[in-house]
Amino acid sequence: MGLLLLLTVGIYLYTQKVKNAKIILRQKNKLDELNVSKDQLFSIVSHDLRSSVNALKTSNAKLSATLETKNYDELHQLIIQNSGIANGAYSLLDNLLHWALLQTKQLYFHKESVHLFSIVQQIEHNYKPLLLDKSITFENLVPKNSFIFVDLDSLKIILRNLLDNAIKFSNENGKISFYTQENNATFCQLVIEDKGLGMNEKTIEELLKDSELLAKKSNSETIGTGLGMQLCKQMIKKNGATIQIESELHKGTKIIVTFPKTEQNG
Repeated sequence: MGLLLLLTVGIYLYTQKVKNAKIILRQKNKLDELNVSKDQLFSIVSHDLRSSVNALKTSNAKLSATLETKNYDELHQLIIQNSGIANGAYSLLDNLLHWALLQTKQLYFHKESVHLFSIVQQIEHNYKPLLLDKSITFENLVPKNSFIFVDLDSLKIILRNLLDNAIKFSNENGKISFYTQENNATFCQLVIEDKGLGMNEKTIEELLKDSELLAKKSNSETIGTGLGMQLCKQMIKKNGATIQIESELHKGTKIIVTFPKTEQNG
């Protein structure tokens, strides 16, 4: 009996040791993957920021030369260009900050009733230089009586990133529309639609994956951080909302975000 008990204890301890070793190995592999993603992320962010700063330096040099010639049309274009570059760099840094806060669970969420039309109008105003640079028409067709129950700061980040992507993948003289689809009394579907490059089903699946951080692009920008979409997905989830993507190559994209309405929350 003593030998049998000793053998049972030995087998149990060995089994637990093997089980713990497997858990440790899985955790190590996961940490290795996260470290690789982190290194890639900061490498790409650093590259993008350096590119933005270099573009700003070049544009400022042209601006100084144009001031001497007093070519006001060219001055106007350069100012719009500088504003777009600065806006892009700011958005990248802001995304990085909020992503870090989300990872460390330091981001504060406070849900309240938000007037959706006004927020879309504000986002449009902030991105006016980029819209003008590509001669893109912007339509805010959100009803003025539409109120949703969300965290305001995270809503702005969501809309800003979705608009930024729509502009990036729109053609010159394109059109971007924000409008709602009312399917029921408790939720409001906000649609961000562009007529740009579009994407295939595989790209849509990759973008909607929870673990997708780095996203390859099919156009001249061979790779991007995917940080904006990752932030959007996490913040949409925290607001009790959902996201869908409908797209077709060379025909455009619809991003559909379903938010809870104010009414159901009092």
